[in-house]
Parts: sequence; structure tokens; C-alpha cells
Amino acid sequence: MVKKLAELQTQLAQLQKQVSRQELLNKIVQAMRGTLVLDEILQITVNQLRDAFGVSRCLILRPKEGKPELVCHVLADTSGDGGEDFIGVSCNFCSYHYQTLARGKLAFVSNIGDSLPTHIKQQCEDSSVQAILAAPLQYQKSYLGAIGLHQCDRSREWSVDELIFVQEVAGHCSVAIHQAQLYQQLQIELAERQRAESQLQASLQQKEVLLSEVHHRVKNNLQVISSLLDLQSLQTQNLDTRQMFTESRNRIKSMALIHEQLYRFSTPAGINFAKYIYNLSSYLLKTYAVNPNNIRLQLDLDDVILNLPTAIPCGLMLNELVSNALKHAFPGNRKGTIFVELKTEGNQINLMVSNDGVRLPENNEFFQNKSLGFQLVKAWVQQLQGQLSIESSPITKFKIGFSELEYSA
Repeated sequence: MVKKLAELQTQLAQLQKQVSRQELLNKIVQAMRGTLVLDEILQITVNQLRDAFGVSRCLILRPKEGKPELVCHVLADTSGDGGEDFIGVSCNFCSYHYQTLARGKLAFVSNIGDSLPTHIKQQCEDSSVQAILAAPLQYQKSYLGAIGLHQCDRSREWSVDELIFVQEVAGHCSVAIHQAQLYQQLQIELAERQRAESQLQASLQQKEVLLSEVHHRVKNNLQVISSLLDLQSLQTQNLDTRQMFTESRNRIKSMALIHEQLYRFSTPAGINFAKYIYNLSSYLLKTYAVNPNNIRLQLDLDDVILNLPTAIPCGLMLNELVSNALKHAFPGNRKGTIFVELKTEGNQINLMVSNDGVRLPENNEFFQNKSLGFQLVKAWVQQLQGQLSIESSPITKFKIGFSELEYSA
């Protein structure tokens, strides 16, 4: 009975010891998981192990690049023997057992007086080490370094439980180191990506400024050409010739408005063509000195963004159609309305210019190839790869359907 009781007490003591060890392991692991900063993880590990084992010194050693050596990276020291001097110094004992540790095995001695090479004994004596234990840090097949435990005040027999425990801690520490290295690498990559994005954004802003300046200069140059044509028109008294100059100036103005809108109100995708239609139509009404009490402009416009290759021919075409209506649809102060519609149906864009003025007969010169305006309209429709349809009853309608052109390299 006494023997059984003793056995039960022994089993209970072992169980309590295992529970205590597991609680301590959980405490250490929980502390490791509290951060993803590598140096913090390493410092937590050495502090916890030093206290758990009651050793004089606990170190984390990392492999020296290109050499089979282990160098002290972090330590916790209670020996009062200038432990900070160990940082960056190779551990001769761990370096001597480098291959053993790299294979995942422990290396330890209970008394430095045991058979060890002279250079190891000398370093141990210089640092007051009397017993030493090194446990490898490995993640899968990657060798990350070792945990070193130093007993400086006495020799020490390392128990099986202690060896198992330090191996368990080393295993968890290896996982934490691997995760911290991944996090560190991700932070570096994120910083590099953010730096690259900042450089790209700065480059993009610079190019946008330069492009805006180009559009500004193009608009100014077109304005100069328009002014020259205006001056040239003053040299003739022939009304037909002056009309030709006016039409040419209007075509130039329609292009200048696009470049003006590109440098003032453009989005990365292009220009707001609804706003452009309003500006161009208003300009044409003023150019032809239209009495606003006689001719009204009625716009029904979807919010459509067009890129430059599409906007220029579309703007020139709009100029021809609105100008034609202003010249021919309302003779003798006739009253009426010019309608402009811009609608989208999926990828299809529909532009319609119509008026309720004098209906154009089919033999009108605008419909004949003799008319430069109609030739230009047909050419621009073809450039847009669109379709043109014309109705003259009950009111005159020009309908153009097209899709946005892609930039060509």
C-alpha cells in the first residue's frame, strides 16, 4: 500500500512538472506571438528562457554569412560580467558544433573542464562559463541559428526534461523567426512598392503637366492661325470669300476648343464632350450673330468622355452640321430651334443634329459632293468608323453612330 502510494505521488509530481512545463511553454509562445518584429521575438525568448532555466546567460546566435560560425545576436545576462560585449562575437563552442546543430541535434557540456578544444575552453573561461547548452533553430530545412544557455556560477547537469523543453522552445522560436522574417520581407517589399508608386505618381504628374502645356501651346497656335485668317478676310470685299474664311476659322476654333478643354478640364480618359458641345454651339451662335430671340439651341446630352482621336473628328463634324443649320435653316429672321443630342447605348455613341427650320431639299448643294462641308462630314464619319443617316422630313436630322477610337501606337 505504501509502495503504491509512493508511486502515485511520483506520478503526480511528474504530472505536475509536465503541467508546469507546459504552462511555461505556453507563456513563452504567447509572448512570442505578441509581435512580428524579429528583434522583439528574440529578446522575449532569451528573457523567458533565462528566467525559466535560472541560467546566468541566454543567447540567440545567428549564422555568419558565408562562414560556418554562429554569432551572438541577442542576449539576456544576469552574470554581471559585461554581457553586452558578446553581441556580434562568434561563439566558439557553437561554431565548433555548427554541423551538429545544423542537423537538428543538441550540443551541451556539464563542465567546461571536460575534453574540449583549447580555443573553446579559453573563450569559456574568459566569459566565466562553466556549463553550456546549445539548441538548434530550424524551420523545415532552413538553419536559422541556435539558442545558447550559459551557467557561469557552477557546473550543471542538464536533465532530460530540460533538454526536451529547450528543444520545444527552440521549435516555436524557429517558427516565430520565420514568420517575422516573412513579415520583414513583406514590409520591405511594401515600402519598395510604395516608393515605386510614389515615383510613378510623380512621373505621371510631371507628364500631365507637360501634356497640359502641349495642349495649351497647340490651342494658342490655332488661335494665332484663326486670327491671321480673320485679318486676311478683311483684305477682301467679296462676301463669298469672307464666308470661306469664316468657315475655316470655325473649323480651327472647333479644334482649338478641344485642346483648350484638354488642358483646363480634362480627365485621364479624355474630355467631357457634353461640355464641349455646349461651348462650341454657343461660340457658333455668337459667330453667326444669331438673334437669341429667333434661334434657340436645345441640348440633350449624356455625360460622355471621349479621347483625343475620337473628339477631334467628332468636334469638326459637329461644327459643320451646326454651322450649316445656322446658315441655311433660318432665312429672313425665321424663328426655330437647333437640337443637339448625344446619347450612349453600351459602347455605341449616337450624335444627332437637327433643326425645325427650312427643310433641306435633296438637291441642296450640301448633299452634293460639291459641298466641302458634306465631304468633310462623310470623311470624318469614315474616320470614326461610324454610320451616317440623313432625314429631311418632317425636320432635317443628321444622325451619326460611332464607337470611341483606340489610340494607335
